Amino acid sequence: MLARTTVARIAACGALTAMLMLAPDGVRAVAADEIQYRTVFQDPGEVPGTDLSLEAYAIGLIAATPAGEHIGFAFRDFNRRPVADALIAAHRRGVLVDGVIDGGERIRPIVPEIQAAIGAERVVLCGSPSFAFNSCITNVDPPSLQHNKFLTFSRLADGREDLVLQTSMNFLQPSQLSYYNDMVEIAGDHRLYDGYVEFLMDMKAQVRTDDRYAIRWGDDGRNTIFPSPRRQSDRGSDDTIVDRMDEIDCSQGGTIRAANMAFRSERMVILDKLVDLQRAGCDVDVVLSNADGDIMTGLLLAGIPVHPFFLRELTNVRPQVIVHDKFWLVDARSTETGRRTKLTYAGSSNWRGDQQRSDDLLLRIADDGVYAEYLAYWEKLRGRAASDLPRPRDEKLAPVSAHAIAPAANAGGWHRSDVRVLVVASDGHLQTVGGLAWLRVRLSGAQTGISEVDGEHDGASEQRVVITAEGTTTVTHQAADVFGNLGPSHTFDVNLDRTAPDISGLSTRCSLWPPNGRLVRVADVTVHDELSGPGELALSASSDARDDEGDVVIDGGTVYLRAEKRRRGRTRTYVISATASDVAGNATTATATCTVPHSAAGHAR
Repeated sequence: MLARTTVARIAACGALTAMLMLAPDGVRAVAADEIQYRTVFQDPGEVPGTDLSLEAYAIGLIAATPAGEHIGFAFRDFNRRPVADALIAAHRRGVLVDGVIDGGERIRPIVPEIQAAIGAERVVLCGSPSFAFNSCITNVDPPSLQHNKFLTFSRLADGREDLVLQTSMNFLQPSQLSYYNDMVEIAGDHRLYDGYVEFLMDMKAQVRTDDRYAIRWGDDGRNTIFPSPRRQSDRGSDDTIVDRMDEIDCSQGGTIRAANMAFRSERMVILDKLVDLQRAGCDVDVVLSNADGDIMTGLLLAGIPVHPFFLRELTNVRPQVIVHDKFWLVDARSTETGRRTKLTYAGSSNWRGDQQRSDDLLLRIADDGVYAEYLAYWEKLRGRAASDLPRPRDEKLAPVSAHAIAPAANAGGWHRSDVRVLVVASDGHLQTVGGLAWLRVRLSGAQTGISEVDGEHDGASEQRVVITAEGTTTVTHQAADVFGNLGPSHTFDVNLDRTAPDISGLSTRCSLWPPNGRLVRVADVTVHDELSGPGELALSASSDARDDEGDVVIDGGTVYLRAEKRRRGRTRTYVISATASDVAGNATTATATCTVPHSAAGHAR
């Protein structure tokens, strides 16, 4: 499905100006219409079948490359003869062809054929000759892959130069022909092209290193690549996806839309960042095919919608269909420019543990047209998302359950209003797990009860409970999968106190006599609270006379007042105010009045 045919245009809505502010010194300023974009999306259809749009488009570009020009390619899984035949034909008509293929593909019959036809020195099988690694560059323990999926073209017959074709698709049959995949073509961005070719040549030379993270900017700053492998001291630092998400400012709202084949526990740092961005004001929504249980529960607990998309193969009925894309879209303010910018992040980088240890690449595009086309494709994915996973016969992985409460407790661990508890469980959305059998939530203490929900929906199950009873309610939740694997039992307390504390020790009638100018002890104030316990007590007193220093003395909960009339012997009235709170934050106020009468006749006896 070709999304657009006329693609040369000036960047809309200030995207170019905004991204120029991101570009480092030395990036060449060019006219925006020199760079052209085109997007192609693979669509198996509502009734799933095969779609050769992406492959046909790539073959068309290969066929349109004149003799004397250069084609470069980097393939992960590869066995498609039509692509191999097109490359071999280009070589035979005088096109210089250089490429790399992941070392794990050496068993595919087509791979030695393309090497023999073009030359093993030109088409390199990563890891040659020992195959210690399947990657070309990564110098770490396996698993490490050559995971890139791109082609480069120095010039086409129509005169366009320095063209990059980035896709999420592996040219592999039969599976990839019925997957959802994306492809973006960028022509005329010379620095971007050079960055791709340089990366390709490092892979072809098998330059071994565990860190090839060298950001490469395009001509005008709209296009940027972030290659890997990238060295990390730990899983939580130097994550390329998180680094890009750190550039999103959600204080004025915004949207983040993701479509990724894999979101695994090893990239929990991405989950944490998405949750932070959701809480900061962005609307986050995720389509995926494979995710671990803790990823599923973490997204759902944060209120982030998750749309699992995986249709198992039904023999003679339909092929297997998954989302094989690896893109995410941002429409939000940039921390770098201060402007709202629409960004498309494409490439071949899954959100799983091996990606930064592999030869791989993230591509950022700041172009409103590309964003709009990817967004329309994402909305199609979300609208078609369905889950029908193939299941194993047995497995030993325990499911995960987790909880969130709202509103949050105060610093003392107490609530003053009804508490909403959300419990989510998942066995993961993977072919290797059996799925949930049940999720159980038990309440004991101030509020009692037990509820259980059977099965799962789209890889997860949830229970919602409202705690209304005052006191301490203990909540316990646990999940089990269909093979009897029990997840950990989690227990926590919800403390609820909506009753204000009692104040005692203030007399309703208080008279100071004789008016001898002495301090009189008039109150011993105490606070009582049966639930959360007493908190703070604030006492004050003043009179209708000019209070001199020392006329009112407060020591803890004890109040002393001076027995002294107003001027000319008039009655003096003191008002004592007490405000008490409990640990939950409930507060109550009480007052009392004390008088120094004009005469003994007015003294309360």
